[in-house]
Amino acid sequence: ESRRLDLLGLQQGLESQDATVRAAILAQFPKMSAAFVKASDTTNVHTSGFNVAIDVPIFDRNQGVIATERATRQRLLDEYHQRVFEARSDIATASADIRSLDRQIAAAEEALPLLEKLVNSAQTAIEQRNADVLSYYTARSNLLQKRIQLIKLQEQLLEAHTALEIASGRYLPINRALQTK
Repeated sequence: ESRRLDLLGLQQGLESQDATVRAAILAQFPKMSAAFVKASDTTNVHTSGFNVAIDVPIFDRNQGVIATERATRQRLLDEYHQRVFEARSDIATASADIRSLDRQIAAAEEALPLLEKLVNSAQTAIEQRNADVLSYYTARSNLLQKRIQLIKLQEQLLEAHTALEIASGRYLPINRALQTK
């Protein structure tokens, strides 16, 4: 929460709105002013006097402005809570996706040596004329499909990692499953 700029902006907006609400509450009290007035005109007439003014809020006592400012503050607070909830949800979703993709990548990496061994066995069988070409190409196709699947899973893992960084607002070290590739 302390690294996401949108949340920091909303926090600053809340603090500013708190100050506005306080100012609106203070404006409901009577304003008094006193001044010494001195004036002159072109005929060399000089006047001086004392002026006292009192603004008495008789009817609404600034309640409309106070209610508006409080409603604005509540709207900002609701938006902040909604964004925090959304960020936490995005982080949980991205973390779950990363864990799932890690398991899928591990399973695909375990299957690759077996498929490579199967392709080598099929190639040896073809060279010895003990198998047909179709079984070799089927085994090779399965191996290539598994490699493509592994690459796609790694791409999805990168996307999930990026989504986690965006949701958390901070740089995170790259996943170990992607460092070796």
